[in-house]
Amino acid sequence: MYFSNLSNNQQRISIDVRQTFEAFREARRNAVKYAGGLSWKTVGGKDYLIKVLNRSGATRSLGPRSAETEAIHAEFVAGKVRAKEREAALKQSLREFAGMARGVYLNRVPAIVTATLRKLDEHHLLGRNLMVIGTHAMYGYEAVGGVMFDAGLLATNDIDLLWDARSRLKLALLDNEVADAGLLAILRKVDRSFEPVRKGGFRAANKDGFYVDLVKQAPNPPWKQDEPEQIAAADLTPSWLPNIKWLLASEKFQSVVIGHDGLPAPMVSPDPRAFAVYKHWLSEQPDREPGKKQRDKQQAEATIALLRDKLPHLVLDERAQQMFPKTVRADVAGQGFEW
Repeated sequence: MYFSNLSNNQQRISIDVRQTFEAFREARRNAVKYAGGLSWKTVGGKDYLIKVLNRSGATRSLGPRSAETEAIHAEFVAGKVRAKEREAALKQSLREFAGMARGVYLNRVPAIVTATLRKLDEHHLLGRNLMVIGTHAMYGYEAVGGVMFDAGLLATNDIDLLWDARSRLKLALLDNEVADAGLLAILRKVDRSFEPVRKGGFRAANKDGFYVDLVKQAPNPPWKQDEPEQIAAADLTPSWLPNIKWLLASEKFQSVVIGHDGLPAPMVSPDPRAFAVYKHWLSEQPDREPGKKQRDKQQAEATIALLRDKLPHLVLDERAQQMFPKTVRADVAGQGFEW
């Protein structure tokens, strides 16, 4: 068996943590609406209500002082207080749940990973421009399935982030540092020791030897240059993978995972059906290292077992496999990966 079921107590705490975290995310998004602030500014002897639009200091006048603008200002001030109080209360609840999660051994994911995921989410990149592929995606699958995969299937000291270069970055949502250095800047907000392994390369590492790899679909034909080569000018340059488009074409899988520190984080990864088929395909590639091929096959089989036992509504049918070539689908069917 590739996984074990959570106990009733673990299930209860897991549900409470995830529900509280979703409420916290919503509260945080609401609090962001009050960023920048409203203030009165005197111009030509008259007071005007001014809204700060962004971190660069751009402003917009909402009109001269009147009963209407006074009401707008009062509601803004009161709403900001309410939003901050709710965010703070839910943040404290998460700290308390973190202790419970550690106590029942739900804290599965390296804390550096969950901290990175939270930062990507805060900067509106997770799920829109970046998603988790490779081994760490399995933490999201087990979380939704209510199980724990065998530790040997998940042991790794790197995380792979797939950049969907088709999705335009909303630069207006990013601070100047991230707009200039993209993923690398976000990693440094999590751990200042992150540095590129090689200048202009696809990999960054911190002082503890944890790696973050940035990958993207190779252009077809290879000389096609319609898509940008970097998220930002001073960022990592993603490595090209030839058939990662199969994962890009799958439905995104949303989950909440729990870090070693007990704190939760959002996870966005490929549909587990696509993940399993892709991993099986990798395990069949003649130029793949033997050790990696064996691990790929085990991860594919474990994910299929999870789907079959815990997520039967996610059927491995033609619709779920439509992004794969017929030869790949035929090979998967020949291995018994259907039900």
